[in-house]
Amino acid sequence: MLDSFTILTKGGIVLWSKEFAKIKGSPINSLIKKVLLEERSAETSFQIDSYSLKWTFSNEFDLIFVVVYQKIFTLLYIEELLTTVKKRFIKMYKDLLLKLKESSDFIIVDKFQEFNFEVILEEVETRSKLQQTSISTPKKYEDTDKGKLVKDQKNERAIKEGRAEKVKRKEQEKKEKAERRRQNRANNINDSSDDSDDSDDSDESDSSEENSDGATKNQQQQTDVARIENSDEDEDEEITKNRNKLIAAAAKAKKSPGGYKKKVKDTPDKQPSSTGKKARTWEDGKLSKKELEALNRSENSNGTEIVREKIQKFNIDMEVSSSEDEEEAKPVSGFMKYFNVLTGNRVIDKQDLEPILADFKLHLTKKNVAPDIADKIVQSIGTGLEGKKLATFQGVTSVVKQQMEDTITRILTPKRNIDILREVQAVKGKRPYTIVFSGVNGVGKSTNLAKVCYWLTANGYKCMLAACDTFRSGAIEQLKTHADRLNVHLFERGYSKDAASVAQDAIAFAKDTGYDVVLIDTTGRMQNNEPLMKALSKLVNQNNVDLVLFVGEALVGNDGVDQLTKFDKSLSLLANTTQTHIRTIDGIILTKFDTIDDKVGAAISMVYSTGHPIIFLGTGQNYTDLKRMNIKSVVKSLLH
Repeated sequence: MLDSFTILTKGGIVLWSKEFAKIKGSPINSLIKKVLLEERSAETSFQIDSYSLKWTFSNEFDLIFVVVYQKIFTLLYIEELLTTVKKRFIKMYKDLLLKLKESSDFIIVDKFQEFNFEVILEEVETRSKLQQTSISTPKKYEDTDKGKLVKDQKNERAIKEGRAEKVKRKEQEKKEKAERRRQNRANNINDSSDDSDDSDDSDESDSSEENSDGATKNQQQQTDVARIENSDEDEDEEITKNRNKLIAAAAKAKKSPGGYKKKVKDTPDKQPSSTGKKARTWEDGKLSKKELEALNRSENSNGTEIVREKIQKFNIDMEVSSSEDEEEAKPVSGFMKYFNVLTGNRVIDKQDLEPILADFKLHLTKKNVAPDIADKIVQSIGTGLEGKKLATFQGVTSVVKQQMEDTITRILTPKRNIDILREVQAVKGKRPYTIVFSGVNGVGKSTNLAKVCYWLTANGYKCMLAACDTFRSGAIEQLKTHADRLNVHLFERGYSKDAASVAQDAIAFAKDTGYDVVLIDTTGRMQNNEPLMKALSKLVNQNNVDLVLFVGEALVGNDGVDQLTKFDKSLSLLANTTQTHIRTIDGIILTKFDTIDDKVGAAISMVYSTGHPIIFLGTGQNYTDLKRMNIKSVVKSLLH
């Protein structure tokens, strides 16, 4: 059933490994890259290709135990196997593991080859099979707690009523009949008379009681009938009159099939007024040439003076408010004060961490981290701390705080280093570098596109804007205002055009005229709008763009995560299946970052949910209000 079992250190050294089948690829390397290094160890399992992986840690010796098996199988003993192997392995090689942890300069891996894994596997599998067989045979109702309770209550009632002998006799007869039926089934004999006899015998014991109460019941019924007749005679005349009216109204309603109809006054028909605003009709986006010209208001307006922006270089890196030394000098406060309950020179266990991590989870949610992601981060931190032994003079507060900083830093550290200036320089002179800005409505795509254009222009690159938002009224005019202020060219084809075709023409025009960068503006769309998401996927995949940026707000929590994940999935799922290289979201621009103070949780939520890096932060309304995220500053804001 298993494909492999591996024991390795957190440094990546394999101490012991056993393969039961040939494994395709490197699933354990994928686990390290995509789960362990990204602090997703709170997840219970990891699936890649046709494999499913489960693991457990030994933080005391910095070990990882990983089992690999086919994901089509449901193996119920995996958790027990991991726990048993961990206990036996540590018990067997405890002294050697301590030496290995203290000094890893020289390691003799051959000493671990004596570990007998097959014996443990056979024990666990046998125990699991026995448990399954005991669980698979369901109990009879009589053997359950509820069945026994009901039986005891019946016996007590029978003893009080003096029917104990009858009940015993009845139970004995049922047992005998059940035994006879069991024997008949074993001998393949069908006896239909048993069922009728069984039902007759089951009613015999109660027949005498029913006969004894029959006379009193008949007398009671006769008394009730007489009482009803007397009450009818004494009924009030007013009630009788009202009842007759109600019956007559009901009969009249049955005769008229049309039901109730409201009376309509005889008034002359009013003619619709010819004046007033007429509603615009849209027929699948098909408009006449005259209507298109009326809608196209992207021509230059006379008499409008454009104030051109003075382009100059600016510091795009986020400023850090205080140094690390000042931070170290501050006394312990906030949720970190709860760590003082732990003492040095001991092993941190689960009971010590539970109240502390619960407070830390609440702290993260107050910082605008999505609750489910906060729970996973807290579980990952607890997994890394549980079982860790502290030195005598080692402060618990500093150890736990360092673990939290390391965890969040690893989450925010991008897997792919996106250096736009270097990538633009690499293709300069060959073709234009293309960037697509996507996102939901009203998050600031066009404004941040203009900021990036300002930054690239200040670094000496020739930029062009492509107006591919052909849906929203005023989108081209807004982009034209930015283009005029920045003194760059705007490529546009008006409204109601195919956005992918406009982008294709813009890229071809930029290549012919020698532009270095094409910044493509797109229509704002909700993440669950499939037609618009398909149009965006067509634009991205058809034109083979270099960079796809998702523009989101720092103010939102769970909604921002939902937007990003659905944009990411839709671009790949709705892409043309014939396309060999399918592009998805590459990076994030987080806008309105200056309005959230220290509630930076949206950054953590978005990066953790998809793994995409945050490239820029929007910190204002000016063209220079564009910053690169400083991870240390975000971690500091999150932990204080």
